[in-house]
Amino acid sequence: MLGYFALLVLFLLLFSSNFYFGIREWLRPQDAAPLPVDVEYVRTENYFGTSFRAKMREWMKTARSVPLTSPREASIRAVLEKSNGERILVLAGGSFGGRVENDELIYCEGDLRLPEAAVFHGEIYCLGGVESGAGAQLQAVAADGGIVLGLDNRVSRWVDARSKVLLRRGTTVDSRVSSMETIELEQQVSAQSLYAPLIFTAGYRPASQSPATDGQEQQPRLAEAPAAATGEESPAYLDGFPSSRLGADTWLVRGNLELRPGARVDSNLVVQGTLRSGAHCRFSADVKAGCVALGPDNRISGNLVSGGALEIGQSGQVGESVVAERDILLRAGARVGGAGRQAVVSAGRDVKMEANVAVCGKVAAGRAVVTV
Repeated sequence: MLGYFALLVLFLLLFSSNFYFGIREWLRPQDAAPLPVDVEYVRTENYFGTSFRAKMREWMKTARSVPLTSPREASIRAVLEKSNGERILVLAGGSFGGRVENDELIYCEGDLRLPEAAVFHGEIYCLGGVESGAGAQLQAVAADGGIVLGLDNRVSRWVDARSKVLLRRGTTVDSRVSSMETIELEQQVSAQSLYAPLIFTAGYRPASQSPATDGQEQQPRLAEAPAAATGEESPAYLDGFPSSRLGADTWLVRGNLELRPGARVDSNLVVQGTLRSGAHCRFSADVKAGCVALGPDNRISGNLVSGGALEIGQSGQVGESVVAERDILLRAGARVGGAGRQAVVSAGRDVKMEANVAVCGKVAAGRAVVTV
């Protein structure tokens, strides 16, 4: 009997312990205020660089000056120590690094050059521009000027510049690259996301017209009358494919759709299967399909969405955003967005960009954005 009573008491103790912390917080609230959330984290594409600049300016005011414990390069103007013991090297500018690995934060008052194979475990903030040699390994870089990362560089976190960013062949950035002007990508470059008014790959040749139109008159979005009211048959490009109207300006194809070269689609188009198109097709509105493979010189005025993989053929143009659940391939000469009209290219897995590709806005991938 005593054993049963002991088991009952143990059960009650274990059961009541599940409510202990909740009852204690209810009786004596210690966290009445909500957790702070910086909404700019999701609103500002260059949040990492902007936040780091603000923190660095604060640290420069509050950190205390300490002597240099061992002989270092002459370009070090001062050494500051934060309250947590982390140190900041204040540089006048010029060349720095290369002989030893650097664990300190870097604050540079001018332009900064990093030699080949330089290793920095702390973030870098430069009031001028930053240029690195081949094989450099960096934590994160913010510059009020431009940034040029040399061959086969590796950045563990992010890159942010007020001016132009150039990522040379073989460079990898594990997180975000942002610029207020342009981002240029050579071949075999990899990043998780990119943001700039203009992102382009090697061989980019700008046109006088915006990428969305390229000198051609943009097709207006046409709202067609419902078939039930007019008795109108399906458009010629849907001849032979099972289709129906979803609305006054939307056609649905039940299955796959193959468009002949030069086809013109004057309404929103939804394809439940795979959409394949020949060369020189024109779409005046939004396009959505289970899988998309566009031929050369296709032009879409609206958004392009795929439930699987998506390929934009050579010299293809999309006026608004491009989204795919799996991979996206932008063939040579592809354009997304335009001047004054930023767009998003977003893939659930990889975004691959060939030569002479331009995107105005943002490119993001679940795994990586790579240039091939």
